[in-house]
Amino acid sequence: MPREKPLFRANLERLRELYPDREVLTMSETCKLLRMDRRTILQDKNCPANKVCGKYIVPLAKLASFLS
Repeated sequence: MPREKPLFRANLERLRELYPDREVLTMSETCKLLRMDRRTILQDKNCPANKVCGKYIVPLAKLASFLS
């Protein structure tokens, strides 16, 4: 079982405060949160975005891990 990154829990808690009752964010919400361009985020090989039905979504747990 992989070890949890040190800031994972704090990041996940903060994301859940910002987006209550949500498990995923849209790409535009993610861009606004990170203050980054969509292309920049998607170019990162570790980007947590998943393409579903032609649109990108970002699970909160994966985003918290990515930010850790």
